[in-house]
Formats: sequence, C-alpha cells, structure tokens
Amino acid sequence: MCGSNPKGFTLIEILVVVVIISILMALGVQMISSGSVERNLQQRGKILKYSIQYACDQATFQNRVYGIKFYRNAYGFAQFVNNQWVDVISEQLSAVKLTDGMGLALSIDNQMVVLPEQELKIPQVSCDATGQLTSFALTISDATDLHHYQLSTTDSWEMQGKWLDQETQ
Repeated sequence: MCGSNPKGFTLIEILVVVVIISILMALGVQMISSGSVERNLQQRGKILKYSIQYACDQATFQNRVYGIKFYRNAYGFAQFVNNQWVDVISEQLSAVKLTDGMGLALSIDNQMVVLPEQELKIPQVSCDATGQLTSFALTISDATDLHHYQLSTTDSWEMQGKWLDQETQ
C-alpha cells in the first residue's frame, strides 16, 4: 500500500494502543485497591474511636467503669458490675472481629502489650465514671502490614487518629 492513501489503522497501531490502555488500567486498579485498603483501615479506626467515646459516655451516665478488651484481630467492651468484669452485649458496643487480615497492636504508657487471641477476663483499657480514659495507642494494620492507622489518646478524655509511615513502625 505504499503510495496510496490508507484509510484506517494498521494492526500494529491497534495493538500498541491496546497495550497502553491495558497498562494504564492495571495501574489504575492498583491505585484504587490501595486506596480502598487505606479507607477501610481509617473507617475501622473511626468506628472504634466513636465506640470508645460512646462507652466513656455510658460510664459517666451510669457511674460505672467500662473497659475495652483488645485481641490480635478483634475487640470487645466490658463493664465493671458487682466487683467483676461483665461483657457488654448491646447493639452500640458489640464485639467486633476485624476482617481482611487486619491486625491490632496496643501500647499503654509507651509499652507494647502482647495481645491474646482468646478471651480476656480484664480489659487492657478502661474509662472510669468521670469519663477519663486510660492512655493508650492502638495501631490497626492491614494484611500486608504496609498500611497502619493509629488511634491514640491525646489527653485523659480525647483521642485522635492518624496514619503512620512505614519508617515510624
């Protein structure tokens, strides 16, 4: 077809365009899936933060100590009734098992706490009847251990969530 006026694209041109589009789509999917992991971690952190705040509100309203039991990939709430810890069974403060290979790491007073896989009798973190919360830092990690979201106390009554870089782990 030399010298003639071609109408349309050659097979090579079409293949090059298909390869370029495939590469761009693969990169886009990777970026979207990475963002969803981060959003999921942040969402879990916010849900936990609001649940702890709710437990502290209940501790103040009921004049009773509430506690949070942390496990390697779950958490639950308890209250101190008649000199013993009793698990809270309510819609607002139900036990939560993390999914997608997420894990928890807890430190109290800058000391790492070994989290069990099984039932605890005594919570590691508590909120007393004045609403004062044990000082802690809880890190939620994804299955790859590349993304970390930390929930920590800023003072006796407040918490904040933040992203941790790999270098700070």
